[in-house]
Amino acid sequence: MNHAKQAVAFVLLLLITAGCTRGFYYFDGKKATPVKIVDLGEMYSTYNLTESDQAEVKRQLNDKALLSEIIRYSKENQWPDAVNTLDERLENRSVMMKYNYYKVASFGNKTIVAVPQDKNKHMPAAYIPQNPMYIIFASRVVSSK
Repeated sequence: MNHAKQAVAFVLLLLITAGCTRGFYYFDGKKATPVKIVDLGEMYSTYNLTESDQAEVKRQLNDKALLSEIIRYSKENQWPDAVNTLDERLENRSVMMKYNYYKVASFGNKTIVAVPQDKNKHMPAAYIPQNPMYIIFASRVVSSK
């Protein structure tokens, strides 16, 4: 009987924990801040981080290896088909505004946001990232939700 009570208590604990964390996105071992993008036109889709940019971003990361992932997947040629060219993005801005964005890091006057697959399943299939997806925006267009 004691084991049954422990099992029930454990299941309840799991359910409570799942309910409390459901809306969160964890990046680099910490809770990422959801953000709103107020102007998609301030996107840098082919930006190459300089050495000083990289150093600034790296200082903000617990897992330094994530920098390579960010560099690779912050380019439009790595993004989903519906948004991987300027023409596609211009046609689909209203849909892109429905993405769930999360702040990753800032450098200079720019902010890197993540577009996690598991937080964007509500999007049409052609918009859902199959790999990590990062976008660099001018910091002034990234605001708190």
